Amino acid sequence: MSARLAARRLALSGAPSSHPSIGTATRATVAASDPPPCTTLQRRHKWSLNPLKGWGSRSAKSRDAAQQSARDTAPELDDPKLRQHFLERNLRSHVEDNIFQDEIDSTSPGPAAAAPASGPKEAVVQKTRETMAMVADPNPRSRVRWQRNKVIQMVRNNGQLTKEDRIKMTERELVHKSHFLPTSLKKLVMLSRQIAGKPVDEAITQMRWSKKKMSAEMRYYLEEARDLAVAQRGMGLGKVNGESLPKPRKIMAKDGKWIAITDPTRIYVAQSWVGRGPWRGQELDYKGRGRHGLIQHPSTSFSVVLKEEKTRLREHDEGVAKKAAKGPWVHLPNRSIHGQRPYYSW
Repeated sequence: MSARLAARRLALSGAPSSHPSIGTATRATVAASDPPPCTTLQRRHKWSLNPLKGWGSRSAKSRDAAQQSARDTAPELDDPKLRQHFLERNLRSHVEDNIFQDEIDSTSPGPAAAAPASGPKEAVVQKTRETMAMVADPNPRSRVRWQRNKVIQMVRNNGQLTKEDRIKMTERELVHKSHFLPTSLKKLVMLSRQIAGKPVDEAITQMRWSKKKMSAEMRYYLEEARDLAVAQRGMGLGKVNGESLPKPRKIMAKDGKWIAITDPTRIYVAQSWVGRGPWRGQELDYKGRGRHGLIQHPSTSFSVVLKEEKTRLREHDEGVAKKAAKGPWVHLPNRSIHGQRPYYSW
């Protein structure tokens, strides 16, 4: 399994570089000129100081230079001043080109209310915000540009939204794909059909007690997709936010079964499919009379689409409305008949 570590992006606003190759005079010149804000992308992963990185693709001199650059950049990631500067910019949203800065300033609390409350619970909440800041909003300037483009698009369309846009604004979903697994397409498709349409917790339970070899891998990716849906998209938080229904609603799913829904934000597996990957290898299959065949070992990927129960509620209501608007079925409607041939068909 590959390690998934988030990238750190430091939004620096006119701060001099801390790289050791820049002299003191150069730093003073840069600070005096006050350059425009810039965004520096810094990534740290397990191969940052790997001595074998790029072995065979570059010369020894270039590898030594890359290792030295990684060693010089790694301490900068742990600089408390740069980290504090990033947290202040990210948490307080003081971005120069933010088109919503007026609204943020108007709704911001006063100095008395902005003072942090004392207590262990408030300290834990503040620490959680600081920890999640670099992952939840790693690049504030990109987010502001995206918001500006959406406002421009809304103005150009005169405020009119299509049905797809309205659905995307009210319903959340997450598409997650696994790595290529060492199994065949026919074996993995049976597990994929087994979890389609089920709540994600029930699908994980099915994979937990399944006797299939790849059920453990599918369980891992289902848990990963569920965690990403909750952390990144805010799905499945109906009970926490008080969005539960007063009494359960019964709807008919696509497979014809009636289900009762109490939490409209419950996550379920809307779609599940598999895809063929590259061949992992091949070997000879020895047969009789001096003949032989070729055995190829396949690899298959697994993809899921997680949605909330709001989607199934909307689809059920649309189906009921369509059936009611259709009207009663008439055996011989009173309309003209077209396409009759004026000659015999034999």
